[in-house]
Amino acid sequence: MFERITEILGLKADTQKDGGLALATAALLVQVSKADGDFSSAERARLTDCLTDHFGLAHDAATEILTRAETELADAPSLYDFTRVVTKELDQEERQEIVRLLWRVANADHHIDNFEANALAKIAGLLGVATHDRIRLKHEVEAEG
Repeated sequence: MFERITEILGLKADTQKDGGLALATAALLVQVSKADGDFSSAERARLTDCLTDHFGLAHDAATEILTRAETELADAPSLYDFTRVVTKELDQEERQEIVRLLWRVANADHHIDNFEANALAKIAGLLGVATHDRIRLKHEVEAEG
């Protein structure tokens, strides 16, 4: 009943109807990318690459999901609907891989801004990824170059 009320009030994101996990992940990646106020072409390219590699998508499909994610994120009242999809679908190890993707996108311009790091910390917390794992993943991504 609660879900029906939230749907009527327009408080429920459309992530579960079509696109599911890839769309929710893309929305989280966009959130981190836009955290510093600059969604650079390098970040957009890295984000698309992350979607194609991680989900085995064609470039066109990844671009379409990215566009939908931007729209849904702009309309979403919070990140909870997106993180809920991820936590429902993935185990802890797989959620850590999503955090790794988030770090890769944040580091696309070879600089992780404090706003990006804070957004990433918030998302990792909502995904249930421990602080020590989030920091470890950051260092691993930075070591990748």
